[in-house]
Amino acid sequence: MTRLCALLAAALAAAGTQAAAQEVAVIPSQNAAAVTFLNPATGAIRATVPLPGKPAAVAVDGPRGRAYVVAVEPGRLHVLDLLTAQTVRVMDLPGAPFGVAVNPASGVVYVSDWQAGQLLEIDPAAGRILRRFATGPAPSGIAVSEDGARLVTAERDADSISLIDTATGAALAQVAVGAHPFGITLHDGRAFTADVMSNTVSVVDLDSRGLIATIPVGERPYAIAFAAGKGFVTNQYGESISVFDAGSFEGLATVTVGEYPEGIATTADGRRVLVANWFSDTLSILDAQSLTLLDEVVLPEGPRGLGAFIGSAP
Repeated sequence: MTRLCALLAAALAAAGTQAAAQEVAVIPSQNAAAVTFLNPATGAIRATVPLPGKPAAVAVDGPRGRAYVVAVEPGRLHVLDLLTAQTVRVMDLPGAPFGVAVNPASGVVYVSDWQAGQLLEIDPAAGRILRRFATGPAPSGIAVSEDGARLVTAERDADSISLIDTATGAALAQVAVGAHPFGITLHDGRAFTADVMSNTVSVVDLDSRGLIATIPVGERPYAIAFAAGKGFVTNQYGESISVFDAGSFEGLATVTVGEYPEGIATTADGRRVLVANWFSDTLSILDAQSLTLLDEVVLPEGPRGLGAFIGSAP
């Protein structure tokens, strides 16, 4: 029995290692008009492909083998194959598209239209817009619940977030948060917004639809990710990451990274935190437990990576 348990444990460990090895990070570099595909566990670059039009935001749909990148000029959604890094489809979008997210249940894609104050629901396979959801002014970051039932967007110029029912398209609530919310992430039934001008993270309970906490962080927070029971926030002006306890919201540490950090994501095993540093043209890879710097990867000029940029390839 002891030998059987040992063999089972070894098999599970090998499966976990294989899954981690299949993860892909997709980092758009706005200034270089390029997208980099790399292994988040090792930092090894798999491919760098040209993508014109100032690519900024990204969402990875691992189960379907796709990455979605928004090029803000002239306003296009690029659909890329996660394994080959090749372009599958390019869609011209109206207004001023920016943030992007994937519904994990249905596979539809949502893009925020900064100019018109709306979200576009897109069928990426057919290449067409299905619906439009009205939001507050200047919607930026988008997040979708794991069951795909709820959609949340940060509304920069309204200092609020909107919660939308994805089945009906109905607006469920608009909740006031800090000043100029930009990045938004869902975790444990809550929405966390990076409030750029108030240097805070606002915490909204999705069930009660109310603000339950405000967390002080560094200067000009931009985006948020979670791993190992912690929240990690990029501070653009602070050249740092603020770390807080994901349950109590207590501040834990401030970690120095590259210049003007923006996008941030974590690996599925919760071991690594990846940070795209826009001005230093690097990707910082941190250990989520010890908060030590594991690696610094040089990327094409201007990496941003707003959105969930890590996923497991099929």
